[in-house]
Amino acid sequence: MDYSLSIGSNLPKEELGKLLYNIISEVLFVELINYEAEVWDRSYTERVSVGCTYFSMSINLDDEDDYIERYRKANFEAFGVDTNVFISIQFKTYAFDIGWLEFLEVIGKLFQLYNLDLVVEDHTTYPLLKRIKGRMFINSNLDYRTWYMTKENLELLNYPYQEEDFLKDSEHEK
Repeated sequence: MDYSLSIGSNLPKEELGKLLYNIISEVLFVELINYEAEVWDRSYTERVSVGCTYFSMSINLDDEDDYIERYRKANFEAFGVDTNVFISIQFKTYAFDIGWLEFLEVIGKLFQLYNLDLVVEDHTTYPLLKRIKGRMFINSNLDYRTWYMTKENLELLNYPYQEEDFLKDSEHEK
């Protein structure tokens, strides 16, 4: 299952990858001790790739500056977020229900470390959640996705949020 995480970060992408690896390791600490999960770093010259038993995260290192600027502008115009790093998320389908919860904890840890803008999208390219200037918004127009965006699951973010219909006034609703 393909998802994406876009964030605003001043860290070099390699350091961001190490940070994500450390956060995933912290989130899965008990599972790692009990040999119920694993965490890996399979980075190479073109890509930072970290992951665990439930999902993997990849950052392309070859993105040109003009591509990053176009991407930043597009995300700002579409979602109001100032992001400059695109992270591809690949969930293992058989473990999505567990992986999603672990992923929410990873996002929550990122919030604790940085006051960065962020947007999470699924395969529909409509945001599930976004954070703008420290304020978290959850998409209230989620149709079939409500089973994994429950209030109980969102508590794993450990961050206050507001619900908002991200699709109102969009072409989708017209």
